[in-house]
Amino acid sequence: MQISYIPINNQLKLVQPELIMAEQLFQVIDENRAYLSKYLPFIDDTNTVQDETEFIKLMLAQHARGTGRLFFIFLENELIGTIDLHQIDQTHQKASIGYWLAQKHTGKGIITCCLQTLCDFAFNTLKLNKLTIIANVKNQPSIRVAERCGFTYVGTDKDELFERGQFEDFARYALLKREFQKDTK
Repeated sequence: MQISYIPINNQLKLVQPELIMAEQLFQVIDENRAYLSKYLPFIDDTNTVQDETEFIKLMLAQHARGTGRLFFIFLENELIGTIDLHQIDQTHQKASIGYWLAQKHTGKGIITCCLQTLCDFAFNTLKLNKLTIIANVKNQPSIRVAERCGFTYVGTDKDELFERGQFEDFARYALLKREFQKDTK
């Protein structure tokens, strides 16, 4: 099913990426570099519009293969972040979720609304059964979003990733379709 965007409310929508959006995406990242790079090490390697063009191409290829789905978060006509499904596994009906938001838009419930919409899309359109969020244990805002959206703490992966010269622990959260449906009725 081909869609260009998923409406969330009158001002907020999830938009499928297009290559022409690379410059806009890079600008948001560049303006929020210090804030975003704290928990997203890939930001350090995002230095040009071409880097974002290649990222969008990668995600469009994953979309075509059914292994990933990227959405840009738009508030009215402004790109303010991204949310995605990655490691989509149709055999086992599961995927992982990642998200980020420009700093000036944090603390307003935007990511929570986007995550709830993405979960609905994943469970009811893509027919997945399980969604996972993995966040650095120091990233309490991301963990709070997962909890607000009904994700259950599964455990902590100790020394999960080696980032910026040290090992980092990551908290793992999961949400099953039956739990999501129960919470949204």
